[in-house]
Order: sequence, then C-alpha cells, then structure tokens
Amino acid sequence: MTHKNILVAAILVLLAAAFVVHAVSLSFTQDDAFISYRYVKNFLDGKGLVFNPGERVEGYTNFLFVILMTLFGKLGLDYILFSKIVGIVSGLFLIGLSYFWGRQTELGEFGALSVPLLLAANGVFAYWSISGLETVLFSALIFSGLYLAARNNILFIPLLALATLTRPEGGLVFLLILAYYLAARINTLKKVSFYLFIYAMLIAPQVLFRLFYYHDILPNPFYAKTGLSLEYLTAGVKYGALFSKEYGFYGLILIVPITAFKLLSHEMRLLFSVNIIYIAYIIIVGGDVLHEHRFFVPILASLYLVFAYSTVVLLKRLFHRRTRLVGISFAVVLSLGAVATFILPWSRLMATREAEIALINKMRTAAEILNREIDWPYSLATTTIGAVSYYSHAKIIDMLGLTDRTIAKSPQTEIPGIESTWKERQYNIPYLMKLQPDFILFSTSLKPSAPAERALFLSSKFREAYYPVLMTKPRLHIYKLKAGFFGDDRYETDPRFVNLYVDAINQYLSQNFDSAIVLAQESEQLAPNDFYMVFNFMGEVRMAQGRPGDAKDILLKAFALSKGYSVQAALMLAQIYQGEGDLQKAAYYSKSAEIANRFK
Repeated sequence: MTHKNILVAAILVLLAAAFVVHAVSLSFTQDDAFISYRYVKNFLDGKGLVFNPGERVEGYTNFLFVILMTLFGKLGLDYILFSKIVGIVSGLFLIGLSYFWGRQTELGEFGALSVPLLLAANGVFAYWSISGLETVLFSALIFSGLYLAARNNILFIPLLALATLTRPEGGLVFLLILAYYLAARINTLKKVSFYLFIYAMLIAPQVLFRLFYYHDILPNPFYAKTGLSLEYLTAGVKYGALFSKEYGFYGLILIVPITAFKLLSHEMRLLFSVNIIYIAYIIIVGGDVLHEHRFFVPILASLYLVFAYSTVVLLKRLFHRRTRLVGISFAVVLSLGAVATFILPWSRLMATREAEIALINKMRTAAEILNREIDWPYSLATTTIGAVSYYSHAKIIDMLGLTDRTIAKSPQTEIPGIESTWKERQYNIPYLMKLQPDFILFSTSLKPSAPAERALFLSSKFREAYYPVLMTKPRLHIYKLKAGFFGDDRYETDPRFVNLYVDAINQYLSQNFDSAIVLAQESEQLAPNDFYMVFNFMGEVRMAQGRPGDAKDILLKAFALSKGYSVQAALMLAQIYQGEGDLQKAAYYSKSAEIANRFK
C-alpha cells in the first residue's frame, strides 16, 4: 500500500468516525419509531403483529425493519438499541460505498472523499441515523441498488425488493430505473419485463401476507396520508425549498448537474434522472409530516455524488484540465459546502431535536401516570400516537387514522375553514364520539392543534361530555369522559370560534395578553353557549395580568357553565378567594378541583 493509499484510508476512517460522533451527539428517538416498537412489543408478548390487540391493521410502512427488530427481540435483546445501531451501520455503509463508487469515476481517489465529507457533515443524515427509524437503512439499500443498476447488474433487483419491503418508495426507484433503461435504450422491453417479473416474485410473499393477515392490499397509512391538492403541492414546494437552502447549496445541487448534463457519464445520468423524479414525487405528495428533511435522505448520497462529479467535469472544462487548479477549486467548493451544511441549519436542527425529546418525555410520563392511576382497561384517543402508545397499556385510538381503518378509509368530509399547519388532515369525529374513548390527549395540552383536534370542538358531545383534568408532572391536560353521559351529538358548522380560540392561546403564550383577550372575546361571540373553556382561558389571562378582580366573574361563569367540572376555573377561584381572605369559598373551590381532577 502506497503512502497515498494510506493517507486516503486514514481520511476515510476519520470521516466515518466523525459521522458516528455526529450521530451519537444528536441521540434521540423519533416519536413515530414507537409505533413500530409497539407492533414489535405486542408480537413478542404473543398478541400478534398488531397495534391494538384484536385489531389487525397494518399501521406501519417499514415491514422489513419491523421483522428485523422482532427477530432481534426474540433473542432477548434490546430492539430499540438495535434500531439505532442499524441506522449508524447503514450510514457507515453509505459513506464507504459513496467513496468506492466515486473513486471509479473522474473524481479519483482524493476527489471521491468529497461525498463522505458532505455526508459526515450533514446534520439530517446524522439525525435520522440515530432516530430509531428505518430511513438510513432504506437509503443504504437504495444507493447500493442504484450502484448495481448503473452497471446493469441483475443483483440490483433483490436489493431494491428489500428496499421496497423497508419503505414503499423503493418500488418507485425500481420503476424509475426500468424507465431509464428503456428511455436510454440500455435494455430491451423483453428484458425489462423479465426484471419486473423477478421483482414482483420477490415482493409477492409480503403482499400475500398483508392480504391474508391484514385483509388489505396497501398499508393503512397509505389511505390516511395520501392526497393530491394544491395545498399539498404548495407544502411540497416549501419543503423542497427549505432543503435546497439548508443542504442543497441554495439549489446548486441541481443547477450544477443540469449545466453539466451533456458531460455526465451514463451512470451519473441514471442517478440524476432518478433524483429529479424522486424530488418531484416528494413535492407532489406535499413533503413529510416530520421535520428535518427525512424524505430527502434516501437520495442524499446520490445527490452529492452527482453534484461532486458535475463540479469536477465543469472545472476541468473551465480550467482546460489543469489538474492543480481543478483540484484546489474542487477542494474549496466542497469544503465550503460541507461547512455550510453543518453550520447553517444547526440551530434549527437542535431546536427540532429538543422539541422531540420533550414530546417523548411528556407523552411517556402521561402514559405512566394513567397506567398507575387506572387499574382497568381504558381507551385513549390521540393524534401523536408514538411514545404514549408504547408506554401505555391502553387501547389507543389514532385520531389521524394511521392505525385506524375507519378513519383512514372513511374520513369525515373536511370542514371548510379549519386552520392548521398540520399535513395530516383526515379525521372522523362522529365515529370517534361513538367510540367514547375514556381519555383524549393533545400533545399541546389544552390547545387543539391538528385539524382532528380542532374539529372535536365542533361536537356538542365533546364539549359537554369531556373536560380537562390536570397532570402536574408533566404539566399537561388530558380530556376525560364524564361518567354516565348519554346526550345527543350535534355539530357546529362554523369553526371560526375554534380558530380564534387557538390564536388567542398562541398570543397568550407569546405574552401578548391584550391581543389574547380580544381574540378570546371574538371566539366567545361566535362559540356555542356551552363553550366554557374560552372563559377559563380569559380568566387565566386576567390572572396573568395581575387582575384577579376581573378574572373572578369570568371564572365563576366558566365554573357554572361546566357544571362544576372546570378544574382550571376552580383552582383559580380558590386562589382568588384565598387572597381575599374568604377561606370558606377558597376551601369549597379547592375541594371541587380535587374531586373533578381525578382520573378514575
């Protein structure tokens, strides 16, 4: 081995080590990973590959990953730790293969280090490697499949079949490769048809399993999440633009290859063609519901490889193949790119991570409190089903329909006017109210955020039959079903009062108390007469302003409208009367809050 080879190997090892340190420093678990963990846990407990025992619904889209975790769990080992190790190992594999592929092109030995450098510096690559999701395993299967497909090696078919079993988008990549083969006249229609047949045979067992076990042809999230609309397209464009800014060098990651397209080799043209159509798919479906560019990770290595290759061929033409100038320019461009992709998105990435960790801790603690307080089987409806479902022994009703067939396939017609930034817009509130879950939990406590949560407030049954009880650690409200409620369910048609109520809460959280009061008063004017929670809120704002006298009348109204069930109003009234020296009334409201605030 020459000194040059030793130097290159040392740099590659350092980059691999930097990636591992980068990923481990971001250590966290994505809430969605707990959905798969719950399937694995139930299977290992002998309840079947199900989310809720007795309900066969395929609420996951990562079949191979779930099976691998199950096999690992069968050995008595930690499948959650395994999910993270798989992510790290897959990331290392991508770094190694991207270098191996790059050195076979005009990048050469040193130039090929550029892609591992960009991957090691990339925050989202490290972020999703440690998240507990299948994202980077899927990325490794896709990239290795593309590597073999570029060489027309038939082994790309089983690799992309495995990718499809890991994520359904693997099928899209496989079809794009076949389309490129035909368009570029690399293979005949007969041979491409043969490839398609082999692929179909490889994924057929999983399709048959789905049909016989889950009685469906597609995973349930497909029905819950898919949709084509201008709203989705707009969200997709924003999603792509943010990626371009933070990790795509402000669009240069595509502009440079487009400029150099005529100079690209066959394999780079294949990669670029797949990348372009895959990006179009991401935009059309509206991007991802999760933050931090998860949908772009599967094509990250191929995007960087094509970009690096295109940069080199353009620099060679610009500098008339003067090797030294080309090498220095290339090193400067790629180094600046690596630094930029590490530094520019860092604060936002860390904020997302911290928010996710806080969410997991909050939902886990909520589940553990309910488990401790309630000794009988109970049901819990929520829109954030990951950690709370894994740590809870409740029957979980997914208000978004990912693990509920009725909501996914028979959603309520969307109510015009419900405002929300959430991409998951499916819900069925009449169906949910018929199920009468014992508890309904919002990840944002009292504030309804998702369309499914906001739509709840249009139901008279929800407003009358459910009331918020308070968990103190974490400080989180959960809506509890009153015992023995049998009223009819009537629906409001104008959701503006809910939107205003949420806007008022947001203003309050931003310390804009006067704006919060104005918005709350507008909400109260439009709301049905039984919407006492807006009075709870106005009383809380007045208390925060140091105006208990103004708060008292509002809170008395809230307490009366709630028929004594408003824990928040009772607690604040006890505080007010204590301050006034009326100990009898203070004790009365304190006792009322204690009675109402029981989980049983």
